[in-house]
Amino acid sequence: MSLLSVPIIAVFAFIISLLCLVTLFILLARHRTKLAVYASQSQIQEILVSDLKSSIDSLNLTVSELSVQQDKSLTENTLVSKQLEHRIKILQGQYNSQQDVIAQLQTDQGNDKFYSRAIKLAKRGADIDEIVTECELPYAEVEMLISVYQNQNKKHNN
Repeated sequence: MSLLSVPIIAVFAFIISLLCLVTLFILLARHRTKLAVYASQSQIQEILVSDLKSSIDSLNLTVSELSVQQDKSLTENTLVSKQLEHRIKILQGQYNSQQDVIAQLQTDQGNDKFYSRAIKLAKRGADIDEIVTECELPYAEVEMLISVYQNQNKKHNN
């Protein structure tokens, strides 16, 4: 080898070393950029996780509050339901007693019809047996009706 070939090899080796060094710096810069991106993504994910945890805590608190409100509403609805059941029972009792009164009035009106018919017959002068048969009234009541209305007829005629 000649003397000239040693410096050429040295320069060539230096150039190759420089190219390797530049390549390493470029690769290092790319890795640093990727590392910075990963670090920022990691920070963003940590922020998101933190936000999600606070959202979960907030939702758990809301669920707890709603549960308490639901329990209160359920208790209130139960009380209202019991009060309404009590009122319904009272109203049913009043309704039943009014039905009994109406039935009694209808019965009395039915009896009044018999008495009205008996009075008309007594005023016309019908005998006791005819009135008892037609009006289905007791014999003593018919006797009383006849005596009252025959006395009234005698007073009006006089």
